[in-house]
Amino acid sequence: MKFNETLKRPAALLWALAFCAVPGRLGYYGAALYNASSGLDKAAAALTLENAEAKALAQEVRAGAEDAAFFSGLMGLYPENKGYLRTQKAIAEEVDVLRKAAGARLGGRLHIAVDTRANKLYFKKGLRLLWAADCSVGRGGTIRDRKTGRSWLFATPRGEFRIITKIDSPAWLKPDWAYVENKEPVPPPQDPSRKVEGELGKYALDIGDGYLIHGTKNEAALGTPVSHGCIRLGAGPLEKLYKAAPTGTKVYIY
Repeated sequence: MKFNETLKRPAALLWALAFCAVPGRLGYYGAALYNASSGLDKAAAALTLENAEAKALAQEVRAGAEDAAFFSGLMGLYPENKGYLRTQKAIAEEVDVLRKAAGARLGGRLHIAVDTRANKLYFKKGLRLLWAADCSVGRGGTIRDRKTGRSWLFATPRGEFRIITKIDSPAWLKPDWAYVENKEPVPPPQDPSRKVEGELGKYALDIGDGYLIHGTKNEAALGTPVSHGCIRLGAGPLEKLYKAAPTGTKVYIY
């Protein structure tokens, strides 16, 4: 009996030692697996980055090849199209002749040019541009008074004009079409209700035939054709033009 107990004690001790060793080994293998997993993650990230860089490089190479092909084709265009070069040269020579003729006609004088397609006003001295500004010309279209049969065309006329008078603090005398457009009764010609202060800005330049260069309350629309035929300018450019352009200054509208 004592002998069996003697044998049991060493056996129990061995089993205890074995169980103590297992967690240690498991911890060791766990740490090793964790390190291996981290290494794999890092390698995968590096491969992803390299792949992205490779794609970007490939795109740059393709873009460069396309540009090279385009310019190569462009360079090859000219030897095969000598007529194109001759046409361009002829146009350039014609423009140069026209510029000299225009310069001789203008004689270095101040003038105003209005581009109705671009809605731009240019203030020039001879061929030299002094400044430019957005403007608004006639919007086009017509309205008709059914009662009288009269109609009005809302277009800015083309041609050569001149500043006839310069007006400080102009008042707008509402024409008949303004009432017709708003579907309002048309008052007698001298009716006080026709006079509207501040509608035309601080200044106006009369260029004849009822057309003015004047200001606007809607400067956000400058650069687009929204007027009823007059030429609208912003407050700043209008003041500059009013002060710089004397009576008699030519106005070319095209």
